[in-house]
Amino acid sequence: MTKLRYQEQFERVKRWYARFREINQGKPHTHPSDYYLDEVYAFFLNCYHLKDWIQNEDTIKPPKGKVEHFINQNKCMRVCADICHGIKHLKLQRSRSGENPKFGAKKFYLDLGTSPPTIKIKFSVVTTTGVIDAFDLASECIQKWEEFIKKNINLHLTNSH
Repeated sequence: MTKLRYQEQFERVKRWYARFREINQGKPHTHPSDYYLDEVYAFFLNCYHLKDWIQNEDTIKPPKGKVEHFINQNKCMRVCADICHGIKHLKLQRSRSGENPKFGAKKFYLDLGTSPPTIKIKFSVVTTTGVIDAFDLASECIQKWEEFIKKNINLHLTNSH
Protein backbone atom coordinates (compact mmCIF):
# COMPACT_ATOMS: atom_id res chain seq x y z
CA MET A 1 0.00 0.00 0.00
CA THR A 2 1.34 3.43 -0.96
CA LYS A 3 2.15 5.81 1.86
CA LEU A 4 -0.23 8.75 1.95
CA ARG A 5 1.27 12.24 2.03
CA TYR A 6 -0.08 13.07 5.50
CA GLN A 7 1.80 9.96 6.73
CA GLU A 8 5.04 11.52 5.51
CA GLN A 9 4.32 14.55 7.67
CA PHE A 10 3.37 12.40 10.67
CA GLU A 11 6.63 10.47 10.31
CA ARG A 12 8.44 13.84 10.19
CA VAL A 13 6.65 14.92 13.37
CA LYS A 14 7.77 11.70 15.04
CA ARG A 15 11.39 12.33 13.97
CA TRP A 16 11.26 15.85 15.48
CA TYR A 17 9.76 14.29 18.60
CA ALA A 18 12.66 11.80 18.77
CA ARG A 19 15.12 14.70 18.59
CA PHE A 20 13.20 16.50 21.34
CA ARG A 21 13.28 13.32 23.46
CA GLU A 22 17.08 13.16 23.09
CA ILE A 23 17.38 16.78 24.22
CA ASN A 24 15.05 16.07 27.15
CA GLN A 25 16.89 12.89 28.19
CA GLY A 26 20.45 13.89 27.33
CA LYS A 27 22.59 13.79 24.22
CA PRO A 28 26.14 14.62 23.15
CA HIS A 29 26.61 18.38 23.41
CA THR A 30 27.93 19.15 19.94
CA HIS A 31 26.09 22.39 19.09
CA PRO A 32 25.36 25.74 20.71
CA SER A 33 22.18 25.54 22.80
CA ASP A 34 20.15 27.60 20.30
CA TYR A 35 20.24 24.58 17.97
CA TYR A 36 18.33 22.58 20.55
CA LEU A 37 15.69 25.26 20.90
CA ASP A 38 15.32 25.24 17.09
CA GLU A 39 14.56 21.51 17.23
CA VAL A 40 11.93 22.01 19.92
CA TYR A 41 10.32 24.80 17.90
CA ALA A 42 10.38 22.58 14.80
CA PHE A 43 8.51 19.86 16.69
CA PHE A 44 5.63 22.16 17.65
CA LEU A 45 5.44 23.77 14.20
CA ASN A 46 5.32 20.43 12.42
CA CYS A 47 3.04 18.83 14.99
CA TYR A 48 0.34 21.46 14.67
CA HIS A 49 0.59 21.68 10.88
CA LEU A 50 -0.04 17.95 10.52
CA LYS A 51 -3.69 19.03 10.56
CA ASP A 52 -3.20 20.83 7.23
CA TRP A 53 -1.62 17.75 5.69
CA ILE A 54 -4.57 15.63 6.80
CA GLN A 55 -7.09 18.18 5.55
CA ASN A 56 -5.33 18.46 2.19
CA GLU A 57 -4.88 14.72 1.62
CA ASP A 58 -6.94 14.07 -1.51
CA THR A 59 -7.51 10.37 -0.95
CA ILE A 60 -8.92 10.43 2.58
CA LYS A 61 -10.74 13.71 3.02
CA PRO A 62 -11.94 13.48 6.60
CA PRO A 63 -14.47 16.26 7.05
CA LYS A 64 -12.54 19.49 7.61
CA GLY A 65 -14.56 20.19 10.73
CA LYS A 66 -13.51 16.86 12.22
CA VAL A 67 -9.83 17.84 12.32
CA GLU A 68 -10.62 21.28 13.73
CA HIS A 69 -12.96 19.68 16.29
CA PHE A 70 -10.13 17.36 17.32
CA ILE A 71 -7.81 20.34 17.86
CA ASN A 72 -10.47 22.26 19.79
CA GLN A 73 -11.40 19.29 22.01
CA ASN A 74 -7.84 18.59 23.19
CA LYS A 75 -6.13 21.11 25.45
CA CYS A 76 -2.67 19.89 24.44
CA MET A 77 -3.47 20.49 20.77
CA ARG A 78 -4.89 23.98 21.46
CA VAL A 79 -1.74 24.86 23.40
CA CYS A 80 0.38 23.38 20.58
CA ALA A 81 -1.54 25.56 18.10
CA ASP A 82 -0.84 28.65 20.19
CA ILE A 83 2.85 27.79 20.54
CA CYS A 84 3.05 27.26 16.78
CA HIS A 85 1.37 30.57 15.98
CA GLY A 86 3.47 32.40 18.57
CA ILE A 87 6.66 31.05 16.98
CA LYS A 88 5.47 31.68 13.45
CA HIS A 89 4.30 35.26 14.04
CA LEU A 90 6.72 36.33 16.83
CA LYS A 91 3.79 36.87 19.16
CA LEU A 92 0.42 35.27 19.57
CA GLN A 93 -2.35 37.48 18.18
CA ARG A 94 -5.25 35.43 19.55
CA SER A 95 -5.09 32.42 21.78
CA ARG A 96 -6.89 29.27 20.71
CA SER A 97 -6.34 27.71 24.13
CA GLY A 98 -7.08 30.83 26.17
CA GLU A 99 -3.82 30.11 28.03
CA ASN A 100 -1.41 32.36 26.09
CA PRO A 101 1.49 29.88 26.26
CA LYS A 102 5.07 31.09 26.00
CA PHE A 103 8.33 29.27 26.45
CA GLY A 104 9.63 29.89 29.94
CA ALA A 105 12.73 28.91 31.83
CA LYS A 106 15.09 26.25 30.52
CA LYS A 107 16.99 23.98 32.89
CA PHE A 108 20.36 22.87 31.57
CA TYR A 109 22.18 19.79 32.81
CA LEU A 110 25.72 19.39 31.53
CA ASP A 111 27.89 16.33 32.11
CA LEU A 112 31.50 17.24 31.46
CA GLY A 113 32.77 13.80 32.49
CA THR A 114 31.91 12.30 29.10
CA SER A 115 33.54 12.82 25.75
CA PRO A 116 31.92 14.65 24.14
CA PRO A 117 30.12 16.30 27.07
CA THR A 118 26.40 15.52 27.27
CA ILE A 119 23.61 18.03 27.67
CA LYS A 120 20.05 17.65 28.82
CA ILE A 121 17.63 20.57 28.60
CA LYS A 122 14.22 20.74 30.21
CA PHE A 123 11.97 23.29 28.51
CA SER A 124 8.94 24.77 30.20
CA VAL A 125 5.87 26.46 28.81
CA VAL A 126 4.26 29.16 30.93
CA THR A 127 0.48 29.47 30.63
CA THR A 128 -2.17 31.47 32.43
CA THR A 129 -3.02 28.33 34.44
CA GLY A 130 0.54 27.32 35.32
CA VAL A 131 3.79 25.90 34.01
CA ILE A 132 3.81 22.87 31.70
CA ASP A 133 6.78 20.66 30.90
CA ALA A 134 7.25 21.13 27.14
CA PHE A 135 8.29 17.52 26.53
CA ASP A 136 5.25 16.20 28.41
CA LEU A 137 3.10 18.44 26.21
CA ALA A 138 4.82 17.11 23.08
CA SER A 139 4.28 13.52 24.26
CA GLU A 140 0.59 14.14 24.81
CA CYS A 141 0.26 15.73 21.35
CA ILE A 142 1.86 12.69 19.69
CA GLN A 143 -0.48 10.37 21.60
CA LYS A 144 -3.55 12.40 20.62
CA TRP A 145 -2.53 12.44 16.93
CA GLU A 146 -2.04 8.66 16.98
CA GLU A 147 -5.50 8.21 18.50
CA PHE A 148 -7.10 10.58 15.98
CA ILE A 149 -5.46 8.88 13.00
CA LYS A 150 -6.37 5.40 14.21
CA LYS A 151 -9.99 6.37 14.87
CA ASN A 152 -10.68 8.70 11.95
CA ILE A 153 -8.32 7.86 9.12
CA ASN A 154 -7.19 4.25 9.43
CA LEU A 155 -10.80 3.23 10.08
CA HIS A 156 -11.87 5.20 6.98
CA LEU A 157 -9.19 3.52 4.87
CA THR A 158 -10.19 0.05 6.10
CA ASN A 159 -13.87 0.68 5.34
CA SER A 160 -13.18 2.05 1.87
CA HIS A 161 -11.50 -1.13 0.58
